[in-house]
Amino acid sequence: MSTSYLGRLEYSDPLYEILLTRVCPGVKDPCFLVSRTSSRRVYKYTEEKSGAAVIGKFFRPDDPRQEKVMRLKGEYDNLVRIREYGFDSSPHYVVRPLTREESIGLALVEEFIPGKSLDHILQKAIFHGKTEALKERLSSLACFLRLLHGKTEKKMRVDLEPVQKYFRKVVDTLYTQRVIQQGDRERFLRLMDIWLSREIMQKTKRVTVHGDATPTNFLFRGEREVVAIDLERMQDSDRAYDVSMICGELKHAFLWRTGNPHAAEYFIRHFIAAYCCRSGETAGAFREITLRNPFYMALTELRIARNSYLGGWYRKRLAAEALECLRGGLALV
Repeated sequence: MSTSYLGRLEYSDPLYEILLTRVCPGVKDPCFLVSRTSSRRVYKYTEEKSGAAVIGKFFRPDDPRQEKVMRLKGEYDNLVRIREYGFDSSPHYVVRPLTREESIGLALVEEFIPGKSLDHILQKAIFHGKTEALKERLSSLACFLRLLHGKTEKKMRVDLEPVQKYFRKVVDTLYTQRVIQQGDRERFLRLMDIWLSREIMQKTKRVTVHGDATPTNFLFRGEREVVAIDLERMQDSDRAYDVSMICGELKHAFLWRTGNPHAAEYFIRHFIAAYCCRSGETAGAFREITLRNPFYMALTELRIARNSYLGGWYRKRLAAEALECLRGGLALV
């Protein structure tokens, strides 16, 4: 996690008393060093004497994006809920929430967990040939997600309406940003309707998904411990939502850094196979996931394409890859 130092937390700041009582109750006259992270309104607080560190996430009560505010406010409860399923100890761990105080716009204080992100592991694999380490971490992550989905599976079938709304929102954003043209927008929405009408999409059971399974939201400590952070987008959905998001992120990581659209295929198959190997019917589970994977993988490529820092040409290429993914997936039987 990249941070920039801002200074010391003032004693008069209402947050000081909160950190004093919840983070360092045994430290006399603690001093908290404040750093800004790369995420908006997210800060790291490190107690100078003990070295204890926490992350604080804030919201603006007057923020017009109330959906975003509600997600931020809900993350504390999400973390508590998932940890109650047993994700409070190694090797499968969800970061521990400490407190919140909405009166000062504090959505969450959580423990800071040092570790190497999946993005770090990806860069090592791509630029330094550390492919075996990537395979091992992907296997560990697959195990984590399979356990999460298995423990939270429900009897009801998945509700695809939120998926439809989110897909349309992402496509409309890309159209507004001029990454895609009107004709492409219509193609994407038409293909979305075809996909979501398929029985293979509708008959799957609901599970709780991380909801934002990006390479920066999973940390690795040692060889096998996986730590999940940033659960503000947690929801009930198709298990492929998480699995395919990792697959889409793998595709992007290799395509962006190597230019080779096929460089990630081996790792994608390895990840899906590792996820399915915990099922009693490995072959059937692998087939079901791979049949749904193109839709959610395409959605991931589209959501990544919204990022302006990637550059116009590459964003258009990602959108084109997503279109081919949707088309090609419909041919699978």
